[in-house]
Amino acid sequence: MKAIPPIHLVLAFDAVARLCSFSKAAEELHLSHSTVSHRIRELERLLSRPLFVRSTRAVALTAEGAHLHQQLKEPLLRLQQIFGAGDAGQLPVVRISALPSFARWRLVPALSRLGAQPPAWGVEIHPSIDTVDLERGDADIAVRFARTRPVAHHCEKLMDDEWFPVAAPAYLERLGVPAGTAAFRKAVLLSHTRQPWQPWLDKAGIRVAAARQQGMAFTDTGFVLDAALGLQGIALGRRSLVLDLLASGALVRLGEVALPAEQSYYLLASERMAITPQGQQVMAWIRSLAPPERISSRA
Repeated sequence: MKAIPPIHLVLAFDAVARLCSFSKAAEELHLSHSTVSHRIRELERLLSRPLFVRSTRAVALTAEGAHLHQQLKEPLLRLQQIFGAGDAGQLPVVRISALPSFARWRLVPALSRLGAQPPAWGVEIHPSIDTVDLERGDADIAVRFARTRPVAHHCEKLMDDEWFPVAAPAYLERLGVPAGTAAFRKAVLLSHTRQPWQPWLDKAGIRVAAARQQGMAFTDTGFVLDAALGLQGIALGRRSLVLDLLASGALVRLGEVALPAEQSYYLLASERMAITPQGQQVMAWIRSLAPPERISSRA
């Protein structure tokens, strides 16, 4: 029987193969660049074949290296599950990175629909708008709102979105005018800094003074909705975030005009998480939060 290479050499190979970088692999493994390089050379010596093509700017797998890495994925995942399950008091955790607004208004209210997690595994939700590198370990699964398709091992269109006005019934009552054109001319207008009111007003054929359009602007749509719920004004909200608020009556929609969003939601997953049962369950749960009629073929 041919000797099995030491596991620390195999783990170094897996890290470099996944990240396509000796430096990133060294950072992930908490080792020096030279140590990782030495381990790869030692593995290549033991196997009597090169696993990587090295250049000054990049590193790539050879055909034999790619074949070996493909064969190692499931065994390494199984080892990770075995040893992870044995940690005293610790459970495997699926880390989800999502926009703060989407995490708050869509993910958290729907957690009960995720199904059984404990005692088998848990979930961590990390609100973030930063670029996420799943293969580097920033998260396991991510939801991003972007104009172009993000780069990830697994990336799928989750849904498109649109903007339209919403307000709390009590605020509209306070205005003392019908919920039509007059309301927009009298109300405080709430919006995201990247989505001003002018495009929607133009589409709706409503004229409002430029000074009033400035209203209150926020860098997070979640705060826009908070302000609307706090009777601070009429908000330009995204359909994806206000569905439950409209269903409960906490907010009401003003008119039927909607402005298509320039961005779309994308669901991302790391290579390892995409094939695990818990990863597939979390991804299916997130997909269930996207109304089918709101998914389009727009890239």
